[in-house]
Amino acid sequence: MSTKLISSEEVGQGIISVTINNDKKKNALSEEIKIGMVDIAENISENSEISVVILSGAKGNFSAGNDVTESSSFSKGKSLIEARRHNRLGLKMCNAWTNISPITIASIEGVCIGGGLSLALSCDFRICSHDALLWAPEVELGITYSWGSIPKLVAMVGPSRAKLISLACKKLDSKTFFDWGLCEGVEEDPFDAALKMAKDLSKKPKVPQQMVKESINRQYKIFNDFGLYEQDQVLLNLSSQETQNLISKVKNRLNTKSKK
Repeated sequence: MSTKLISSEEVGQGIISVTINNDKKKNALSEEIKIGMVDIAENISENSEISVVILSGAKGNFSAGNDVTESSSFSKGKSLIEARRHNRLGLKMCNAWTNISPITIASIEGVCIGGGLSLALSCDFRICSHDALLWAPEVELGITYSWGSIPKLVAMVGPSRAKLISLACKKLDSKTFFDWGLCEGVEEDPFDAALKMAKDLSKKPKVPQQMVKESINRQYKIFNDFGLYEQDQVLLNLSSQETQNLISKVKNRLNTKSKK
């Protein structure tokens, strides 16, 4: 599936830049983008010439997360079997980027929220701008934090800090993100820093790098099947009237902003 909402270009020998281009919605992840991100990850994995991928969002924001303004954003109006398939798109996208063969670096500016944070955590490395805001607000919407993010957080920062991020919905600035070991640097120009890192990584043999990446992911259970259970938990959350009311408030606020 091709989409104008995602672009890619070669920025160095063996280095590809992938950009989410939904800037009118702060690069929110629509169904089209999620499917497109799976496709591009699979295509990149099949290209043996690519060593490193830099992932970023257009015009100063990484991603505002799942596009809740879409009518189908929470599988509304779908049968149970369709709702389960649709509800797993975000997880499928994150799994595709977790398991992509080349090394990945997320260049994070501005907002990196919810599903956007999940996508950033699916990359091997992250570099933030000074103004980056990282936040998982799902619990405040009455749903669990999912898309396979919790095992990654526990592996990276331990149980207590993972709980602060995912159940206490603690907002993190870039300094805290770095201090907690969730990114490799805070830079004025994170893309430029990511490119420098990519050039250094691309000088090393690809196959051993990819083997090490796969071994580390297995060792720390970065990819596992628990994500599928989490997605079913989200469907269960959505049966709650309280959750529906919270989601409606967010949708109304976002729709009001878009009309201004």
